[in-house]
Amino acid sequence: MPRTFALLTALALLVVASVTASVARAADPPQASTGSAKDVGRTDATLVATVTPRGSATSVRFDLGTSAAYGLQSSSKDAGGGSDPVTVEIPVQGLTPNTTYHFRVVATSDGGTVNGADATFRTAATVTAPAASTGAVSDVGTTAATLSAAVNPHGAATTYRWEWGTSSRLGTVTPTGSLAASTKSTTVRTPIGGLTAGKKYYYRVVATNSVGTSRGSTRTFTAATTATSATLTASVDPVVYGRGVTLSGKLSGSKLSGVTVKLQTTPFPFSTPFADTGNALKSNSKGEYSFSLPAVTTTTRALVVVDGLPPFFSTPVAIRSAARTGITSLTRRADGRVIVRGRMIPATPKSVVALQRASSSGAKWLPLKRGHVGADGRYSVTLRARRTAISIRAVGLPHDGGAHVSGVSRTVKVGARKR
Repeated sequence: MPRTFALLTALALLVVASVTASVARAADPPQASTGSAKDVGRTDATLVATVTPRGSATSVRFDLGTSAAYGLQSSSKDAGGGSDPVTVEIPVQGLTPNTTYHFRVVATSDGGTVNGADATFRTAATVTAPAASTGAVSDVGTTAATLSAAVNPHGAATTYRWEWGTSSRLGTVTPTGSLAASTKSTTVRTPIGGLTAGKKYYYRVVATNSVGTSRGSTRTFTAATTATSATLTASVDPVVYGRGVTLSGKLSGSKLSGVTVKLQTTPFPFSTPFADTGNALKSNSKGEYSFSLPAVTTTTRALVVVDGLPPFFSTPVAIRSAARTGITSLTRRADGRVIVRGRMIPATPKSVVALQRASSSGAKWLPLKRGHVGADGRYSVTLRARRTAISIRAVGLPHDGGAHVSGVSRTVKVGARKR
């Protein structure tokens, strides 16, 4: 009996040792890292992963599908049972062109099954003729513009160009541009020149790849119009000191209506640059415009600046300021002489007033007498008595170097002396 017990004890210890050894030798699970897809075609690709078997025979496959739910499996491949990382490549076929696929590596050994992270790739599109959509025109000038279009190569290298002209028959072709194989639409632009201001043009894009040629719809644009010259004239010249004047003009060129025009002036002695005067305005449908200067107090030069392509200005016009000259009273003395009094504005240190009489025919004015103008602008001139009535006027002479020109008073009748 003691011998039998000892035998059973030894057998139990042997079983325990065997189980312990078996647990110690349990296999480790493999390591798996999803890589990328290569050699991606329209219906096939090669999926790549890195797997470390960790000492146990390991089988590798890929789950794939059009979402992260997968649903498809590749064939399996043996990755061996080593302890070093192994690159595994498995081809897949029967895919749908131009489609995004999700995939992950799945590695299985005695140690268990391990899934790699999710990755994606997109199959190539089926090559078709390019798509071409004629776009808008930008940077439209009087002689140049930039044409645009949207072109989709549809999977093959593509060239594009524009056909354009002054009628729907087109007739002019731009140099070609190129796009690499792609399935994305790209905006392309090409400048053209040699246009005529105000003229209508037709254009369309043409795209070509190895499969065929596509043409966009024909669109139109009109080259920019612009005014090319402008005039400016004064409603009256000279202008009596302190009074207003209207300055009018007209545009010529291929654009007349709605053009922005600015008045600029510079006063005597014209040593300062022309500067904006008043608000800008727009020409009417005939290209006409009109400005008002409410009070001219010195000789002034004026011009208009026109918002053309490029901007330009008119020939300057001189608006002369005439001295305001008046006869305020006639006083007859006892000896028959007549005192003519009046005023001249502005009064300058060298200004004088010259009295003139009308000839008997009234065709011209003859000199009578001159008088000095005081600092306040007033003057007084005495005329000798005459046996016949005469018509006289006063001419104010500023003598100020050009800031003002001579001004003329109203005509006044001086009666004959009494006998």
